[in-house]
Amino acid sequence: MHAFATGRLGRRSALGALAALALPGFAQRSPDHRITVGIEADLQASGLAARLRAAVARDTGLAIDWRAGPGGLLLPQLERGELDAALTQAPELELALEKQNLVHDRRPVALTDFVLVGPAPQKTSKKAAAGGDPAGIAGGRDAATALARIVAAGERGEAGFVTAGEPSGARALEQTIWKAAGPQPVGPWLRTAGAGPTAVLALARETRSYAFVEHGLWAALGAGSGLVVLVEGDPRLQVSYHVMRSFRVNHPGGKLLVNWLAGPNGRRVVAGFGRGYRPPA
Repeated sequence: MHAFATGRLGRRSALGALAALALPGFAQRSPDHRITVGIEADLQASGLAARLRAAVARDTGLAIDWRAGPGGLLLPQLERGELDAALTQAPELELALEKQNLVHDRRPVALTDFVLVGPAPQKTSKKAAAGGDPAGIAGGRDAATALARIVAAGERGEAGFVTAGEPSGARALEQTIWKAAGPQPVGPWLRTAGAGPTAVLALARETRSYAFVEHGLWAALGAGSGLVVLVEGDPRLQVSYHVMRSFRVNHPGGKLLVNWLAGPNGRRVVAGFGRGYRPPA
């Protein structure tokens, strides 16, 4: 038999064996090797989602239907059984579902960091006053201290900050840093972005404001924005993407998908993609 045909049969046999183990009483979805997976929208915008989907299809025969969105909306869908699995970076929500046994097999897939971007600093000269980075945060490593300086500059009418407008992992991380910096302020200089992974970066570019941006998204779309990375390296800016399966849906390829994404094959794809992403330790 031709090697390709043998490989196809091997993949089908693996999926068939997994299907035979399906628990009675659970919905059986995607019998044609298609699996519906929610994914944090940043991963799709950065290009990593497409790279993972191609590699999974090549190695397992599974066809992933990514449903991109913010983790805060995807995880309730996973809980209700509207998704077979999810790949998100919303640790508090993920752990809450895991403790209630509403998700299974939560495993790390990739690490990355957020960076604080803003207008590039410009030196003063005899002909021009200082411009860019009005909060003076360039080169710092403490994100909370940087936010406090942005607040002061914003209240003086010198700076703006763009916050995420949907329940994404980005907003959850941002709120953690705000708590460390002090009470989150209000004011016209604090702007809220619309929906979608690129909305924060687009509004920050338009208004020459500061914003937190996921590293992979910045690597893919930051060039030409007129903004630069001003603060990075704070351990609190590190995030981890986890994959998990729904308790209410028992897709025959779900376990196979989780093991592939969190295993050596998935790690190789993440490491090879780079752009700020790295395999979990």
